[in-house]
Amino acid sequence: MLKNQIPYSGFCTFITSIFCGLMILICLSFLTKLKAQTVNYWSWNFNTPSTLLAGAVVGGGSGPSSIYYNPALINFDNVASLSISANIFSFQFFKINNIAGDGLDVSNIKFKIQPRFLSYVLPSKNKKLGMEFAFISPVTEDIEYTLQHFDEIDIIERMEGLETYSGYLNYGRKYDDTWGGFGLSYEFSKRFYIGGSSFFSYKSLKYHNILSASAYQESDSVYINQVLEPSYFALSSFTEELNYWDASMIFKFGVHFISKNEKFSLGASITSPNIPLIGRADVRKEYEKSNVFDNESDFFTPNEILIEHEESVKTRIKTPFSAAFGLQYFTKNKKNFISLTVEYFHKIEKYSIIETTDTHNKLPNYFDELIEENGFLPYYFEARSVTNIALGLKQYLTPTVYIFGGFRTDFTAAANNNNRFIDRNFKVSQLQINIYHFTIGPVLTIKRSEVVTGIQYTFGGNKNFQNVINYKNPVEYIPLTGQSLEGIRMNNASTSINELSLFLGITVDLFFPKKESTEDKPF
Repeated sequence: MLKNQIPYSGFCTFITSIFCGLMILICLSFLTKLKAQTVNYWSWNFNTPSTLLAGAVVGGGSGPSSIYYNPALINFDNVASLSISANIFSFQFFKINNIAGDGLDVSNIKFKIQPRFLSYVLPSKNKKLGMEFAFISPVTEDIEYTLQHFDEIDIIERMEGLETYSGYLNYGRKYDDTWGGFGLSYEFSKRFYIGGSSFFSYKSLKYHNILSASAYQESDSVYINQVLEPSYFALSSFTEELNYWDASMIFKFGVHFISKNEKFSLGASITSPNIPLIGRADVRKEYEKSNVFDNESDFFTPNEILIEHEESVKTRIKTPFSAAFGLQYFTKNKKNFISLTVEYFHKIEKYSIIETTDTHNKLPNYFDELIEENGFLPYYFEARSVTNIALGLKQYLTPTVYIFGGFRTDFTAAANNNNRFIDRNFKVSQLQINIYHFTIGPVLTIKRSEVVTGIQYTFGGNKNFQNVINYKNPVEYIPLTGQSLEGIRMNNASTSINELSLFLGITVDLFFPKKESTEDKPF
C-alpha cells in the first residue's frame, strides 16, 4: 500500500459519498431553470499555461488555474506562488454579410488590451492541504458596428419623382463577467485528491440596437397627382437599450486520480448553477412610425409612437450547470504528455432576465403579431445543451524549455437563428457562431520562475440566418406584416470571425522549499 493511502473500504465509502453528492447536485441542477447570458462558453481560458493547452487541464497540468478548472489540483506541487497572466493584445476582425440586405455588409477590426488572471497560492504547513485565491475574467465580449445606407429610389408612390432613402443601423454589446474566489484541495493519497472552490461573480451588460429608415424629397414642395403640396418625410424607427449589473455566487467541486504507474492522470469537476444575490437594470424601448402611406387602401397608416422605460428593475442572470472530465497520458520519461478535456453544459430554459412591470395593452401594429401581450419591454433568453472538447500537448525541448499546444471547440449554445425574438419575446441580439481555437507557445524556466508566452488563433462563422433588416429592396408599407420602409427579411446573412491573441504569463515561487522534479512527478 502506498504511503498515506487510505484503506480500501474507506476509500470505497468515500467514493460512494462523492458519487451520491454529485448525483444530488446534478438532479437539483436539472430541476432548476438553468440560464446564462452568453452563447459561447469556451471563448476564454485562464492562466497562460492552461490557455496554451486549450483548457485541456481538468485531468492535470492546470497549475495556478486549478481553482477554476479542477479545484482538486490546487497547489499540487506544494509551492506557494504568485501567478499573473495577461492577454497582451488581441487583434479581432469580424464581418457580417448581407446584414441589412443583399450587399449591405458590416465589418470591424478591434484591438484590445486586457488583463486576464491573477492568483496567489498560499503557503501551508500541512502538505496535504492546498489553498488559493484568484481573480479571473471568464467572459469578456465586446462588439459594435454601424451601417448607413443612402439611395435615390421611388419608394413613396404617391409622390412624383425619386425620394432620398436612408437606412441606419447601430449596434453595440459589451458583456463582462468577473470572478473573485477562494479554493481548497486535500491530498488523500499520492494518487487521489479532492477540492472545491467558491466565487463571487459580477456580471454587467451595456447593449443598444437602433434600426431607422426614412424617405423624403429634398424640396419644399412636391407633386402628388400633379398637384403641388408641401413636402413631408416618411419615418420608421426602433430603438432598444439595456444596461444591467448582477451579482451571484458560483461553486465548483473536483476530484483527481493518478494511475499506479503514473502514466495516466484522470480528473472530473462540476460547476453549480449560480446563486443570485442582487442585480439591477435600466431598460428603454422606443418605436415610431409617421407619414407612411398604404397604397392598397389609398390612406395613410396611423402614426404611431410608443416609448417605454423602467429604471432599477431586478435582474436574475444565471449560469448553467456543467460537468467536465479530463485525462492526461504521460510518456515513459514523464517529460511530455497529451491531454483531453470534455465539458457538458446543460440546456437553458426560456426565462426573463429582468423583472419589468410593463403592462402596455396596445402595441403598435408592427409588433402586435411579433410579440405577446405585455411583452414590449422584457427580454428573454434560452439556449440548448452543448458539449465542447479540448486537446493539449506538452513537448519537452531542454531541461528549461518546452512547448505547449492545443485545440478546442467553442460551439454556440444558441437555440435558434432568430436575431430578435424567442417565442414572441424580445431577446438581446448577439452573434451565434461556432468558434475554434488553436494555441501554441513556449515555457521558459528561470530559477524559481516560469515565463510563458504564446499565441492563439480563433476562427468561426455562421451561414443562412435572417437579415437584421432589409434596406436593399424597401417598400413603403407591407400590410401583411406591418413593416414600413423596409423589405422582406431573407435568410441569406452570414458571418465570419478571425482573431489573433498574444499571451504572457509569469509564475513566481514565493518560498524556497524545493520543488519536486517534473521527471518524478506528473506536471
